[in-house]
Amino acid sequence: MAQIITIINFKGGVGKTTTSVELSAALAKHYGRRTLLVDLDPQASATFYVMEQEHWKAWKEVKGSTYDLFKNGQQSFPIRSAIVPDIIQGQAAVFGFDLLPSNPDLVDVDLGLADFVGYNILQSYLDLVRDDYDYIICDCPPNFNPVTKNSLWASDAYIVPTVPDFLSTYGIGLLRRSVNKLFMPANEDQQFRGPVLGGIILTRIKTNVRLHASYCEQVQADYPGNVFKHTISDSILVASAADNRMPISAIPLPKGHEVDLQKQFIALAGEFISRIHHVRTQKLHSVYRFK
Repeated sequence: MAQIITIINFKGGVGKTTTSVELSAALAKHYGRRTLLVDLDPQASATFYVMEQEHWKAWKEVKGSTYDLFKNGQQSFPIRSAIVPDIIQGQAAVFGFDLLPSNPDLVDVDLGLADFVGYNILQSYLDLVRDDYDYIICDCPPNFNPVTKNSLWASDAYIVPTVPDFLSTYGIGLLRRSVNKLFMPANEDQQFRGPVLGGIILTRIKTNVRLHASYCEQVQADYPGNVFKHTISDSILVASAADNRMPISAIPLPKGHEVDLQKQFIALAGEFISRIHHVRTQKLHSVYRFK
């Protein structure tokens, strides 16, 4: 049964989507883990990282997208039909890496979902495919809207990618408080204590910037035991990978000849497996309804 992980940060530009895509690709290609990437961001950046636009247009019209899950309500949409199997094909094929693509119409869903209503919609769908995967990774928009809350409600853990600078790291505490507050009513009723913090990933690090090194140390001091040991460097290779619909983790290079950034993503995925293995939330099967 898959563990469901939300990738989230209130701040944009912190490598959230890159982390979601590269983790998913590395888990499938290098560790043999069946992984579903769920793109919940209306900008669909994760989708276009691995899927050609024309392919996406045809797919969402005929097969569906994450928008259809919320538009149709609980379990009234055939979720499996919307999942793109083995999204990376060709010479760098990655077997076991599937995608549930996004749709800009998710913006309208946010406007249509009132607070305290429908937070378990995504969970009801993911429960239908949970046995098909080892991990389900949800890439969320940089906000705390109803779709993001649905992702957290469905998740066992959440991971926070952050750039080591003031604005990016400042929001970590705010995010944790927001998650705790969201699940406080459910926790009091002993329904679900909420997803745990699976870790903080330091991304887009510039080794020649002293301030980055200082903030890396500060985050480790502020959140002892919660910061991933492996970090991700800032690199123009990420933009190139997205343009070519080719995750860096999937580039077919002989063992021992991987580029540094590829090695970082592979190592990060290995640490992810170790950390998430210990995450077991006590979610009850009964569905909690907010009062």
